Amino acid sequence: MSDHRYQDIDLIRRKKKKNIISEIYRHDGRLVKRFIKTAPRPDTREVWRIEDTALRRLMGLNVPKTYGFTKSQLNGALEIIYVREFIDGNPIEQFEISDMEPLARMMAQIHGRGVVSRDPSLENFIRTSDGEIVLIDFGRSAILNPKNPLLMGYQAKELARVRLHALQEDEALYRLFHEKYFTFFPHDAARRVLVERIGEIWFSRFKKISARKNKKKRSV
Repeated sequence: MSDHRYQDIDLIRRKKKKNIISEIYRHDGRLVKRFIKTAPRPDTREVWRIEDTALRRLMGLNVPKTYGFTKSQLNGALEIIYVREFIDGNPIEQFEISDMEPLARMMAQIHGRGVVSRDPSLENFIRTSDGEIVLIDFGRSAILNPKNPLLMGYQAKELARVRLHALQEDEALYRLFHEKYFTFFPHDAARRVLVERIGEIWFSRFKKISARKNKKKRSV
C-alpha cells in the first residue's frame, strides 16, 4: 500500500502483524509511525495510544516527546499516524558499572509516575552524544495511578526484565542497580521485601522461558 505522502522521507522499518501494517519513518527530527489497520478483527493493542499516553505522563524525563496521533480512513482501512521526537544516539551494546546510577534513577522516575515499560530490552535503550541514557520504546507500557498498590507487582516484573534482558544476567551490575533504584524509589522495608520476592519469582520464570526459546532456536 504505497502513498506518495511518504516518498520523500526515510523509511526505517515496515512489518505486518495480524491485522496491522506498521511503518516507521524519520523526518525533520521526528519519528513518524504509520499504522494501517486492515480489518477490525483480530484486534491488537493500540500501541500508538499507549505510547502517546505514557510519554505524556513522562514529560520532562529522559524519554522522547510525543506529538500525538491522528486517525483517518484510507482505501477502506483505518490509518493512524503517530508522531514523536526522534532522539539521536547510539545503541547500547552493554551496560557498565558507571551506568547503574543514571539507569536506576531513570527507571525509578518512570515507575514513580505510574508507567512501566514492560519491555526494558537492551535494544530499547540508547546513549546520546552527551552521555545520557534514554529509554525509547513505550508501546507496550502499563499505565497506572502511582498510588495503585498493583504498581508493586508491575515494578517487580520490570526489575526482573531489566536483570535478564538489559543487564544480561550480570549479577554484579544488577546488585548495584538494585540498591540505587531503591534509593531513588524509596519503599518501606516490608514493601521492598515484597517487590524483591516477587521479582525473584518472575526472574526465575523469565529465565526458563528464555532457555526454552534458545533451545528451540538451536534445534531448528
